[in-house]
Amino acid sequence: MAKYVQWITHKGKRILFLNAKGLREAEYMVAQEELKQALLKERKSTMVLVDATGTEMTTKTTNKAKEVAAATAAEGIPDGPSVVVGLTGLQRAVAQLFGRGVHFASSLDEGKEWLVKQDEKRG
Repeated sequence: MAKYVQWITHKGKRILFLNAKGLREAEYMVAQEELKQALLKERKSTMVLVDATGTEMTTKTTNKAKEVAAATAAEGIPDGPSVVVGLTGLQRAVAQLFGRGVHFASSLDEGKEWLVKQDEKRG
């Protein structure tokens, strides 16, 4: 079982949750790899919720996040709705550069609610 990634359910909707809260660079790299493997295993559009509160953001972690997005795109896996919680203004600006359609929320509950609404819009 993954250390940082798990499936959660909110209002009957299945969400892939990456708990990266407070992770340092090396741990964050492992967490992103777990996320990539889970998405590749799922092989379909997946709702993703990331708690990045207090996470160390570096060039390496940014590049790893880009790698995850590229790997899923290369496999033809469509992007599902994604929410990131806990980024500061500068971190959010950097995340917007590589995040394909990423939504930013101020809390996990807000993020879960947004994901459920997006899933309902998709039908």
